[in-house]
Parts: sequence; C-alpha cells; structure tokens
Amino acid sequence: MPYVIGSDETTRATAEKFSKKGVGFAGINSNSENTYPEDSFPNMVERMKKNKFPWVYLYDKPQEVAKAYGALRTPHFYVFDEVRKLVYTGRGVDNPRDSSKVTINNLDIALEELTSGKPVSVPVTNPIGCNVKWEGMDAHWMPADACDLV
Repeated sequence: MPYVIGSDETTRATAEKFSKKGVGFAGINSNSENTYPEDSFPNMVERMKKNKFPWVYLYDKPQEVAKAYGALRTPHFYVFDEVRKLVYTGRGVDNPRDSSKVTINNLDIALEELTSGKPVSVPVTNPIGCNVKWEGMDAHWMPADACDLV
C-alpha cells in the first residue's frame, strides 16, 4: 500500500479536477483480508473517512472484479468512456511512491483526452504498485499470465 499512500493526493487532485467534467471515481478493494489483514475493508473504510477522499469505495471480497479486469497492482487504474468501454488501464503516475518525483500523470492525460473528445493516445501502461493480495496465496503471488508491459 505504500504506492497508494504515496499517490493519494495526486489521485485526489485528478479526481477533483475531472469530477467537474462529469467523471465519476470509484476505488475498489480487491485484496484478501486473510492474506493481508491491514487492507481489510473495515480498515480501508476508516482510512477513507479519515482522508475524505472524493470517490466511492467498494469491496470486491470474492475478487471477481479484479480477476475479470486483470488487476495486478494497487493501485491499478481503469478508465471507461460514456458507454462503459474501457479506454485506459494502468498506472496513475510514473512515481506513485513519491509524489515529489512524478514526471508524468498518465491518468490525468487519459482523462484529459477522453473529456476533450479525443482518443486516448496511450491506452495501456504498466501499473506500478504492490501486487493484489489473492485469497489463499502467498502475499507476493502473481497470476502466471501476469507480465510487465514493454
């Protein structure tokens, strides 16, 4: 979760900027509370309340959403257009652990292009963060078909 925490305020700024353009944001917790108790839904709900983040927070306890969309990391962003077509997936920023070292905000770029009626120029980037904690697996396990993008 250090990657999520390190980029919280950048994500907040992006969410606030684009909510004014009609973009809705949702955070989904797909981590197994058994594999990684610190990320349990009740703990994360308290974190949401404390930080007053401008997005809804959801729980994917059976990890079905994570599996369906191929979530690999936390955070792993997905942008859908107005007809719910996936137009971007990947990282939010290039240095989520230390926001002072961010040089590119891919999420902001994708949303700017989308809300301007342009195609998203880079629809897939490599998500950067801790791996999703899968139920019944070691905390560092990744699916066999997971790979880094070139």
